[in-house]
Amino acid sequence: MEQKSLKELYLEEKEKPNPAQAFISKIAEITCREESTVRQWLSGIQTPNQRAKERIAVAFGSTVDVLFPETVK
Repeated sequence: MEQKSLKELYLEEKEKPNPAQAFISKIAEITCREESTVRQWLSGIQTPNQRAKERIAVAFGSTVDVLFPETVK
């Protein structure tokens, strides 16, 4: 195993995606969309189409209704 300095180890860790970024990447991969699109879904700017919702629900072992509850205005 290669010996690395503490700073090198830190810099390697710093380059890894954080859990939120990993989640966004996973959703983008599942739905074949860009990460920027997923961020817009999460912020409420856009809404995923039914097919994307279904893919996400299957991937998380849930239902569309649970993951995407309708808000009553």
